[in-house]
Amino acid sequence: MDKTPDFQELQHAFTAHIRDPENAECPDNIEDRRMEIYRELFFNNILGFLENGFPILRSHYDEDGWRRLARAFFSTHDSESPYFIDISKEFVVYLQQEHQVTKDDPEYLFELAHFEWAEVALMIDQDKPDWDSINPHGDMLADIPVLSPTAFCLAYEWPVHLIGYDNHPTEKPDTPSFVVIYRDTDDDVQYMDANPVMARIMELLQDETERSGRELLLQLAEEMQHPDPEQAVHNSYSILLKLLNSSIILGTTTKTS
Repeated sequence: MDKTPDFQELQHAFTAHIRDPENAECPDNIEDRRMEIYRELFFNNILGFLENGFPILRSHYDEDGWRRLARAFFSTHDSESPYFIDISKEFVVYLQQEHQVTKDDPEYLFELAHFEWAEVALMIDQDKPDWDSINPHGDMLADIPVLSPTAFCLAYEWPVHLIGYDNHPTEKPDTPSFVVIYRDTDDDVQYMDANPVMARIMELLQDETERSGRELLLQLAEEMQHPDPEQAVHNSYSILLKLLNSSIILGTTTKTS
């Protein structure tokens, strides 16, 4: 087997020490004072990205606890993406798949991190609607409602959208929280409280892109076993209007032939 070239061995030793200086020795023939510059530079960059991307989560930790969490992520997680813009996503993956819960962590650690990441993801999302095929004043029952590409309904066990710097809940509610997170016409990220009916409508709008609004609401009535489907359509139509007025639904399109 071919021996790894010396420069690659040096690179591996260099990066291993920067990521985990307590467990990976400093490479030979490199002054520790110089390595300290790199250690601080790289770690502080990661720390800054995490603090900017997860400010509410950060407020749950003291300085030492937050640095331990950031260090564990930096030293052990193998990121799939090389881009700084994806650090927040990689951090959420780390929390979900690799992180060992400690006494410092809130019970809703992953859910709060996921919600804060979703906000960042929507801020930088490049998806644009195809306005040429959308009628903003169309009939939402007869035609096909068009969901914004930057709108999603998320479900959590904890009301993460209500957690703030001074609101750290200690008891999990009996019912889940549904929240619609979306980017408005000014490109600002907003969120809206949702109930299970709105959450299901959002799911249908996302999955059933060739069916009219009336067809979707009739399916919803059938799933709910409503005794009067037409009344159910009438009741649920107000939710479509609310989503339209918030630019979560952009308008309608017609079925492709």
